[in-house]
Amino acid sequence: MNYAWEAVLQAEKNGRRRDGLRFTEASVPSPYIEVSVVDLNQESPEEDKVEINPLYRLGDVLGQLFDRNVEGYESLRDVFFDVCMHQIVQVDLREGLSKEDFYHSLIMHDIQEGRYGQAAVYRFSLFLKEEQKHIVRAYLQLLKTGNYLEEFRRVMLQLYPQVFIYENNETAYELLVYLGVEESERQRERTAFLREMFLPMQEMVHWFYGHHFGIIGVDETMMVDEMVIF
Repeated sequence: MNYAWEAVLQAEKNGRRRDGLRFTEASVPSPYIEVSVVDLNQESPEEDKVEINPLYRLGDVLGQLFDRNVEGYESLRDVFFDVCMHQIVQVDLREGLSKEDFYHSLIMHDIQEGRYGQAAVYRFSLFLKEEQKHIVRAYLQLLKTGNYLEEFRRVMLQLYPQVFIYENNETAYELLVYLGVEESERQRERTAFLREMFLPMQEMVHWFYGHHFGIIGVDETMMVDEMVIF
């Protein structure tokens, strides 16, 4: 963890929000890294405060703005330093951003801002950061191709490695989905979100969580106390 943008990515990976981090001038800065930490093997900020050496990479600009020899307005300087570093991190993270990355960020922002409904805001928050990225990528592909079953299968496999998805040959627009995880309120909310995001209204989905439904002729699914009758 050398640069400020690395600290931000690691913090987000651990569930922290970017706008919740506060950048401060390091009291004892290191001349060799931008983020000042006691333990060089530390992988992410332990708190929301991130100490920065402004002279490491941006001395020509920040060195004049935040000259330690100038006294007064300490509170204002602290706030301004935090704002500057947040803007610099934003610029760093957008370098090399592709058009698809930009669309991903727009979709994620719309979901989190409630443009897909307030229920979606809560349900989307139940997914980990990496899971949210898988969902947004698959959803963007769905918007491009219109192939909802393919993208639904793709995202389900990424989120639930043990998933099995079956189409009912006797009834149109009916899916049977075995997830391979224990049923809980959290899992029911997650699956409701995926159902609404990826499948048309007429598609009926039967969810099976910890137990597979019995299939005649498939011994693995016909074990007593380990199957669901459908």
